[in-house]
Amino acid sequence: MKIARYWKRAGLVINGADGRPKDAVAWGWSADDPAEAESRAAEAVQRLAARMAAGGSFPDSYGYPDRPAREEIIREIAGEDGTLAAAITRNTYGSLVLNTSRLMFIDIDVPEQSPGLIDSIKSLFGIKTPDAFDTTLERIRATAAAVPQYTFRVYRTAAGFRLALMNKRIDPASGESETLLYNFGSDSLYQRLCKNQQSFRARLTPKHWRCNYESPRGRWPFGSANDEATYRNWEQGYNNACLPYATCRFVEELGTDRTVGEFRELIALHDRETHADSKLPLA
Repeated sequence: MKIARYWKRAGLVINGADGRPKDAVAWGWSADDPAEAESRAAEAVQRLAARMAAGGSFPDSYGYPDRPAREEIIREIAGEDGTLAAAITRNTYGSLVLNTSRLMFIDIDVPEQSPGLIDSIKSLFGIKTPDAFDTTLERIRATAAAVPQYTFRVYRTAAGFRLALMNKRIDPASGESETLLYNFGSDSLYQRLCKNQQSFRARLTPKHWRCNYESPRGRWPFGSANDEATYRNWEQGYNNACLPYATCRFVEELGTDRTVGEFRELIALHDRETHADSKLPLA
């Protein structure tokens, strides 16, 4: 699992292609060494400055998900073999995220659909049309039935569904992972993220806008003690705004094979933090 404990910022002022001064800012990261993070930042800002001076644009994949996410590490969790099995981080919009190296999570979005003319006519006569979530759940069940060697926990989210693969350790960068994500219809960006960051991700707390709460003020790592104090104040308000909501809701388990032992604690943590067994509205 690619996770960066250290981040360093580097900046330069350059003359752009139009002759005007421009700020070039880049970040460098390291799993273990602040000096390595500083060196990477220096190299990155030089590359960026050269691109900007030539009038170039950022590449489409700039920064994410082709390198570790710049997120504050809240907690690290060791597996049975002592290696890093999971980490809880806080993402750019303030939500807590469970990152796992072997416990596979699959996110499946349900496209928003406006009722068509035929559906509207049917509703006038009391004829129920299939719900997009019901249709997606049936597709998930059919896909899972085609791979009976796997056992899944199924959760409903605000925008779709989340699966947790319970009975087998999966390498996020493997072909097996890629096939499962594709077959279940997971978002292509999430597929890239899993492969490039060598981890799976599951959001534990709601998105702030679904809680009718403001955006975070600032981002980790903080530039000053005042910046951090401002963010922590936002964080406290966000935590309070999350209380009336759940992030996902447990639906059912598909498959009968035994759960991998080390996954039990991770799933218990996931279900507790997401309020998966509650009746709270999803956010």
